[in-house]
Amino acid sequence: MITAIETTILGIVLIFNHPYDDPTRPVFHAFNLLQSWPMCASLLVLGGGVLILTICNCHKHFADFVATVLMAAVWMAYLVAFFVQDAFLQPSVSVATILIGFVFIRILLDAFFNFERGVWRG
Repeated sequence: MITAIETTILGIVLIFNHPYDDPTRPVFHAFNLLQSWPMCASLLVLGGGVLILTICNCHKHFADFVATVLMAAVWMAYLVAFFVQDAFLQPSVSVATILIGFVFIRILLDAFFNFERGVWRG
């Protein structure tokens, strides 16, 4: 549930955050594509959908598996994008990249070890 809320909040934050765009530099231009309306809308829909699945406790038709795979893919894409942007802009890794990395690691732990609500369900 927390990751779904974080995904929705990330979509909302990226809607209102418009960074500098320079089409001659591919890194800035590619990162702006991740902050475009279709990507922000997909974050809002994915976060809202997973939040509804979590609240309803739906486990039919591999819904939780599909939601986990989609969440991991989205957060991995943003982790790579933020990391590449940090590599080009500054000599160190930003706090946002580290926090996105922690969210991605938490998703992987939930997926691989079935670590749910602080209790290992192994």
